[in-house]
Amino acid sequence: MSLRLARAWVPGLWLLWVAVAATALAAGFGYYRLPLAERAYSPLYERFAPGGEVGHGLGVVGFAMLLTGVVSYSARKRLRSLARLGRLKHWLEAHIFLCTLGPFLVSLHTSFKFGGLVAIAFWSMVAVVTSGVIGRYLYVRIPKTIHGHFLTLRELETRKQVLAGELAGAVGSEAGNLALLLPARAQGSRRGAASLLEAVRFDVQRRAARRRVRRSLRVIGGERALRERVLELTDEQARLEQAVVFLEPFQRLFRYWHVFHLPLAMLMFVIVAIHVGVAVAFGYTWPF
Repeated sequence: MSLRLARAWVPGLWLLWVAVAATALAAGFGYYRLPLAERAYSPLYERFAPGGEVGHGLGVVGFAMLLTGVVSYSARKRLRSLARLGRLKHWLEAHIFLCTLGPFLVSLHTSFKFGGLVAIAFWSMVAVVTSGVIGRYLYVRIPKTIHGHFLTLRELETRKQVLAGELAGAVGSEAGNLALLLPARAQGSRRGAASLLEAVRFDVQRRAARRRVRRSLRVIGGERALRERVLELTDEQARLEQAVVFLEPFQRLFRYWHVFHLPLAMLMFVIVAIHVGVAVAFGYTWPF
């Protein structure tokens, strides 16, 4: 994947997510906003009810997205033959795209009416998606090699020293002044939840620090390409400071997350398989 395409990959996926979700929601909004007691009398009922032409199709497409997202990402992680088909982080973003848009379409399929086995399947799906978002946050903030292996604390400290040298070479004595604009080093915690909240706070401060560094670089002057490079270096410096503090608690949380996320996803697929089997038994077949 080219550098330009790599940079546009995540924004493009989420623009597509919003476009598809907004279109699907807008198409049936007149039905979804009706009270449950009135929906059966709506002219939209035959199309947007769970067993309707559109409602049934949304369920099939949403589940297909979920299944594709899970199977493709799992295969990419485990099969050496797929190792050269793009970087793992791009597959992760595609996995997140499919496994969040799919559940949204499934929610439209239910027309936000839950009960019995459907309720169990839906809330299992919500739990899987929620845990997936948390897992993604943890994963991208644990520094990795280009092949996706987690870095050690020693490797992080070595990178910090190299980075300090690059900054000093780029802006000289101003490197120390720029470092003062970065957020104060976060305080790690052995408690996973506390570390997670502290990391979110640090991320917010890092974005504010990036703006301060950008303003300072305008004052210093110099070529635009150099200023952008220095901005990238200071941003990496802030991320490394965060990584050093949160490496151990985040790796521990990530191990716990694996224990929770995968079994929950398997439970969800089992319940959905039962739901599909019951639907087929009642005469619902391929809607397209």
